[in-house]
Amino acid sequence: MNILILNGSPRKNGNTVKILKQIEAGIGKEYSIDWSDVVDLAIKPCMGCLRCRPNKECALSEDDAQILGRKISAADVLIIGTPTYWGSMTGILKNLFERNVTTFEDFSQGRFSKPRQKGKKAVIVATAAAPWPFNGKGAVKSIQKVLQGGAYRIAGIINYGGTALQSEISPKVLKKAKKMGCSL
Repeated sequence: MNILILNGSPRKNGNTVKILKQIEAGIGKEYSIDWSDVVDLAIKPCMGCLRCRPNKECALSEDDAQILGRKISAADVLIIGTPTYWGSMTGILKNLFERNVTTFEDFSQGRFSKPRQKGKKAVIVATAAAPWPFNGKGAVKSIQKVLQGGAYRIAGIINYGGTALQSEISPKVLKKAKKMGCSL
């Protein structure tokens, strides 16, 4: 089984990464794991030209968006982590998804798109400085929307808010993350 972890956080030692690392630690050694720090990738912004449709790759010259799109397609499980920025996922992660619409959806069959990743599993991790009820719900929902287009089955969600008020991640959350990795 191929597992792709997308770290949407620009902070490589932040709370999002710590939770993603616990999920990774729970995954069996027999699985292939590929980790991508989206902040390190060269991804041009989507131009909204729609030349990727009905069913082509992005028309912009090859960059890390197309390379990661192929990795997303090859993965059996997609694990996505992001801190919450203005009630949503980070801009760098959103940019990656905007450049990969046809990785998730097939537009060749008429007016309505069909999912390309049907039956694959996904896990969502969102962290937020704000406490409940203002925490990472928007980030979770925005990622769910992307995954819905591909018809992923959500295998787990960790929405960890209130990080500005805490010096360490709750051991309960870290345990949940590791257990989530074991369940994949």
